[in-house]
Amino acid sequence: MTQFTRITVDPRNRHARWAMMSLERLHAIVARSVESGNGRSDDTRALWRLDPGRNGEAGRLYIVSQAAPDRAILCEEFGMGRESSGYATCDYEPFLNRLAIGQEWGFRLKANPTKSIPSGKPGVRGKRVGVVTVEEQIAWLGARAREYGFHMPINRLELPEIVVRDSRKVRFDRQGSEVTLASATYDGVLAVDDPELLRRALTQGIGRAKGYGFGLLTLVPIRGDSVPKESR
Repeated sequence: MTQFTRITVDPRNRHARWAMMSLERLHAIVARSVESGNGRSDDTRALWRLDPGRNGEAGRLYIVSQAAPDRAILCEEFGMGRESSGYATCDYEPFLNRLAIGQEWGFRLKANPTKSIPSGKPGVRGKRVGVVTVEEQIAWLGARAREYGFHMPINRLELPEIVVRDSRKVRFDRQGSEVTLASATYDGVLAVDDPELLRRALTQGIGRAKGYGFGLLTLVPIRGDSVPKESR
């Protein structure tokens, strides 16, 4: 049963600061909490995204997983008390089942947009590189939206209702090597075309590097739709 979890991350707490210093570190924390929550070692797959707070305010860590992550592990790693209100989890299925064709939702997605550069040689695989310009990043999501069951409505300026809030390259160490990934955080409006495909996107993610905080799509209501507070 899919669970949606929200953790408040206070950057003033030294444990939280230490955890947020590395995507590899956050990946390990989330994986360990999900493994412990499942009670299994063979199903640690989870989507997650860290939304930092502004001007020193608390951020939010969101996790979508098959079972609720281990609260004790997350509270310890992020310096929260066991009874802290900074941890909340809920069954995601009731919300997912309410999705319907034609609905419009506000959305946020942090993605790792990439493209393949042909090698020009028969039988030789091309090189995959990050998409780094904002224009290309918007085009990247627009080109893939249909396969995930939605499209972005066109406004009066004949532009999709989407903006890239944060576009940059992120670097972190993984097993002694430096990894560089293109990162784009999208905010916008989407319209539902295929609820089943959209449910799959919400639970399985969009794009690559999902283990490192990319790919988690979240929705918020517009025009009075009803949705749990934890879904953004």
